[in-house]
Amino acid sequence: MRLGPLQTRYVLLRDGGGLLGKYDVVVVGAGPAGSCAAYELAQAGLDTVLLEKAQLPRDKPCGGAVMYRGLRLLGRLPRRLAEREIYGLRFILPDGLDVQFKSKRLLGVTTNRSLFDEFLARRAESAGVELFELARVARVEVGRDGVTTALSDGREFRSHFVVGADGVNTVVGRFLGLRPPRKDLHRVGLGMESDFRVGARRVVEACDGDPTVLQILPVEGRVSYGWVFPKREHLAIGIAGAGVHMHPLRPIFDGFVRQLEKRFGFELVPEKRRVSFLGADGVNNVNVTDRVVLVGDAAGYVDPMMGEGIAYAMWSGVYAAFVIAEAMNRGRYDAAFLAKYEDMCRKAFGANFAMAEWAGTRGTSFAHAVLSRASHLNLSGEILCMLARGEIGYSHIPSVVLRKLPFEIPHILRDMIQSRFAA
Repeated sequence: MRLGPLQTRYVLLRDGGGLLGKYDVVVVGAGPAGSCAAYELAQAGLDTVLLEKAQLPRDKPCGGAVMYRGLRLLGRLPRRLAEREIYGLRFILPDGLDVQFKSKRLLGVTTNRSLFDEFLARRAESAGVELFELARVARVEVGRDGVTTALSDGREFRSHFVVGADGVNTVVGRFLGLRPPRKDLHRVGLGMESDFRVGARRVVEACDGDPTVLQILPVEGRVSYGWVFPKREHLAIGIAGAGVHMHPLRPIFDGFVRQLEKRFGFELVPEKRRVSFLGADGVNNVNVTDRVVLVGDAAGYVDPMMGEGIAYAMWSGVYAAFVIAEAMNRGRYDAAFLAKYEDMCRKAFGANFAMAEWAGTRGTSFAHAVLSRASHLNLSGEILCMLARGEIGYSHIPSVVLRKLPFEIPHILRDMIQSRFAA
């Protein structure tokens, strides 16, 4: 059931035209984190409402790459949403090093974020979630008996819990003191991206004949990177990095696009430049308080090195739903119990994010040293595949290498012999 701006299932009409609904959980924000949380909460039998400030589908700044670790939560993604299937990653460094890793197994897909987000919201709706569009949250208040979520149009919702899935600019987090009133550019990322309609033929040309590969381009002298993601008829191109390193943003972006034009051999005209902030430092943030949990970008769960956020957002929503369902069963609404959610995320993401942040701050010289060596090992493609599919994390790479390296030795010896004869 789809609810419009003036409908609700549990309605109490008050003086002044406000509406009051009572639910187990109110989820604020219908992005991947919020919609996945709402879906899992409904599956657990909790009366859940999902509030989205815009009308779906709505525009969303994002490259639109969803890795397999997120896709496997969905079972099957409708084919119409998969612009391109992805089987490889290509790293192009400023010094000219160009390294590509391919896999026979699916690493992920590129998608249109506006349609992908709508799909996730409708999926939650079909599970029994009540979806309210054009529902902009203005205020959140936690009381002894529940949480009041007030919209800018005067409507209010009462619930036992609130999930803040409203992005890096989180109203929920700022209202409850979990986030500062102003952003600290040392603690958030900043990016700009756009779609470039070039046609299917030039998409293939820009990918050197293989549009199943994502291109990642680290930037010299900045904790940042650029990307080129292939879609059916267009390229998604963007840059992102630590907020303090991304000024002035538009000239940096336009310069990156001009470099790509020289490489591709054709003009790139942006449809619409979109600016976005990226969450960060999620495992060290405080993401719970009494009756409230932050997820996704609002919580800061974004890969510090690659900038991937969709899959981590989806999983954080699942973890939040699990803990809230358990809290409801036990009648626990306090932050101490909800901290189990932070523990789950820290266990799932913490070691990976710590290693990614360490590697990301080492710059392109470190990337060159690692990639130039890894490119000669068949094992590298296998590890990349396992990472993208969520089968291992960054922190597991050393143990995987030690376990599998003996099987790689014949390939290494063969390459050494071939190099010697070639010389």
